[in-house]
Amino acid sequence: LRHRLAQWLNLPASEALPMVNESEWTSFVNEVSKELNLGRDKRLGDILESANSPQLLEAIRQLEICLGNRTEVFRRAASSSLHQIYHQVFRVPPMESQNLIPVALDPVRRATEITSEIEILSLDHPLNVRMGKPARDERNQAIAQSNSNSSKEILGKFHQSCKRYFGDNRSWNVKLDGQEKEVHVNDLIQGAWAHLIKLSEQYRQQNPGRFAEGDFERVVVTYPTKASPAVRSDIEKLIKDLGYTQVQTAYDEAVSVAIFFLWREFGGDLNIGIESFKTRCRYDGEKWSQNVLVLDIGGGTTDIALISLTLEEKEAFGQDEDRGAGGRYYVLTPKLLRSSGHPQLGGELITLRLFRLLKVALADTLLTAVTQETLKSETLETRIGDLNPDRFLNNGKFRSGSLLACIDKENPETDPGYQEALNAAEKILPTRWEKESQRLQTFYTLWEQAETAKLFLGQKPGDGNGACLTFVLSEADISELLNQSNITFEVKDPNSLRVEINRQQFEQAATPVITEAIGIAKGLVLSELGNQTQTPSAEKKRVDWLILSGKTCNLYLVEREIYQEFSGYDYFLWNPERITFVPQYTKIATSAGACYAERLLQYGFNLEAAKESLRLGSNQLDIDVKNLFYFLPCSFKLKTQDSSVLLPIFKAGQQLYQLDVEPQEESVAKVRSDWRSGVQLFTTIYRQDFEGMTPQLWGNYNGNKLASQLNMESSEVKDKIRVRFEIDHKLRFSLLLCQGNPHYWIGEHLPSLDLGKALGTQGVIADGKVVCDIAVYVIESRNTIHKTDTHHLVFEGGKDYSQALKVFRYENGANKQGMRGLISAPLPPFPRNGKHTFYFRHPNTDDWMLIGEARKTEFPCKYYVTLDEQGILRIHAGEVCYWSAKGEEDLKQEGCVFKADLDLQPNEVDKDRDPFCGIH
Repeated sequence: LRHRLAQWLNLPASEALPMVNESEWTSFVNEVSKELNLGRDKRLGDILESANSPQLLEAIRQLEICLGNRTEVFRRAASSSLHQIYHQVFRVPPMESQNLIPVALDPVRRATEITSEIEILSLDHPLNVRMGKPARDERNQAIAQSNSNSSKEILGKFHQSCKRYFGDNRSWNVKLDGQEKEVHVNDLIQGAWAHLIKLSEQYRQQNPGRFAEGDFERVVVTYPTKASPAVRSDIEKLIKDLGYTQVQTAYDEAVSVAIFFLWREFGGDLNIGIESFKTRCRYDGEKWSQNVLVLDIGGGTTDIALISLTLEEKEAFGQDEDRGAGGRYYVLTPKLLRSSGHPQLGGELITLRLFRLLKVALADTLLTAVTQETLKSETLETRIGDLNPDRFLNNGKFRSGSLLACIDKENPETDPGYQEALNAAEKILPTRWEKESQRLQTFYTLWEQAETAKLFLGQKPGDGNGACLTFVLSEADISELLNQSNITFEVKDPNSLRVEINRQQFEQAATPVITEAIGIAKGLVLSELGNQTQTPSAEKKRVDWLILSGKTCNLYLVEREIYQEFSGYDYFLWNPERITFVPQYTKIATSAGACYAERLLQYGFNLEAAKESLRLGSNQLDIDVKNLFYFLPCSFKLKTQDSSVLLPIFKAGQQLYQLDVEPQEESVAKVRSDWRSGVQLFTTIYRQDFEGMTPQLWGNYNGNKLASQLNMESSEVKDKIRVRFEIDHKLRFSLLLCQGNPHYWIGEHLPSLDLGKALGTQGVIADGKVVCDIAVYVIESRNTIHKTDTHHLVFEGGKDYSQALKVFRYENGANKQGMRGLISAPLPPFPRNGKHTFYFRHPNTDDWMLIGEARKTEFPCKYYVTLDEQGILRIHAGEVCYWSAKGEEDLKQEGCVFKADLDLQPNEVDKDRDPFCGIH
């Protein structure tokens, strides 16, 4: 607030209040200064920059008082500017109040972000590295001093970013200080994380009063939205190898950004924030809801998520509790509808396309200058003869503009001469360093020029001069590149040696990248909201809030292309007020959002503790972050023998549940498909984020290996082995394999009730029928206002369950051949007391008799009941466990279930989109 007010008050009248004359603005500022007893030699804005809180509040009070003495025109203009300032300030998230403190990763500039460039300093474990500007400067210096041998060493020592290597399997031979070692991708990534944690620890030591004592214990790591489960697993292993046992990888980049900006909506003032949020929602009489689209176009990746937010007021107090001033208790539930992205789609791809344009334009300019004799170079004259005479020459001389014509157009990749033009430009100005590492310097020099051109031409138009912007490679820039390429030359006319790239050329290069990213977002939205069945009473669902993030969204083209792509659809109403893009948070939003979500997850919401605030009249908000993990963000399909047909297995939006609740295991939400007969010998699974998108190969399972281990013929495996697919919220895919119908495992310590004892009989299942009704919600239904008997039957007495009987195996070793029993449908939600009370009644009677009660566990899951022939009734949190196999050999036993993981597809890097692979 200090900074924004000071900035405004130091502006000239033409910028501060364009509709007001300068003398009136000066008079206003002087009057406020006088009331604050400031000397004439001091500027009001400068004083505010260093003001303490009481001084700042007094200054704001005087601003408002002095406005009352001004004309109506002045008051309206100034009030509007002040309102914008207050609005921006309200949107600043109060990070420190949530103990979220941005780390100054660059202590010299006190900057919270650094570039991702890495330099390996030593080959220890983990690798000792440095990142940011020092690494970049050292790389430039090393390249400038390099020869052909040292250039190869530079390739192993310096890397643009570790993020581009997620899921890759490459390695480099690195020589340092007389040591030589093969460095794998994961070693580099681990070294980068170790360096960032080290910088965070140093910052903590330098600011002891702001942090708790002790070591870091938990590390939260985000990753691209399209990262495979293998990448997430690698992340966890690499961080744990650094000595941190608690590693959270639940939040991808798009979801993290959404959480950050959601928090920003409520951060300034919770009471105002909740009411403000409601005004931008659809209200159905009970809940307020809105849909949020996150489009994060970063330097290397694009991450997209479509999330629904539902706000509901809930009762916090019991009927007899004191409500005090009656604050309201709200629960905000985020639901991940769909997510997608691209691992090689971002600002670097735009820079690469400009790099190619600049390179070809420069080659064209050089050959034109040689032909017109304004540049003398025997090397370049010789290379003219290597060009395709039909496309680029006229009577043996270079045809000016012929190279540039192949690439200076929309979608140049479709031009037959596109690749030929790139190859020709390489002969003139070699930058492909994959096999010639001494070309590194020329590549990086031209790359940095392309990056500068992108930032210059991509800035938002101002004062009507946007279309006139032109980026220029001067004679000095071109001479530097020629010298780096060891090309001898003499410039006859310096004014003729320049390359210009205008805004239209920039748009032709950048637009395809941006429209591809927006096209993915459009596909997600269309699949989720485009085919709604409209009813007269229901309001049409649409995208209510668009969040833009990532450095590339600074380009003016992004907002323009979004408008052109979405404005024609009724599921997206164009409203600039509901488009959020805050440049200063483009980097930190991801990490801050993930840490805030983890904080909510770890500490939860203590309703009992919040009641005191509610009694004082303050509203309270509980954000149910866990709900983000309970819905699939994409679909998965099975390849059939007809390769053109993919069979749906799991659908986007399908709900996940806690299937196996083991105290010692990680809490994981899952969903399973139905059992299928006949295992395909080679099972191939594809991921599809939305209809119309090319399915992505996710992984496969080789059934031939299974047949060999079981000593079965392929046809026998198909006939005998059944399969059920399973996926969890981390998108880890498994196959459950079984011969015949599965048997179920009954643990010793499950909550149980003895129905046989209550009934006074040995057997409770006879001829496939249960001898009595078993129900819950008996007493609860009679305590309602209408006192109706709406109990929930768990098992119905007299009903024929013959086809539903299962085989149970017992942990205590009893009944080694198994015992028959029944599994119920999922139980209804637990009553408010957290206990289900079970009753039975004999057929043809109305008297319910108590069996006993069972408590709810802490995990969100479905609950099932098993009843065996001896009358033991057990409650299971999650699905009833299978009788599990220890290996494929156990599949020879009928009913034994073996769990096999899908062999995941490794990350494939498209070299045509990889700027730093050495082929450009």
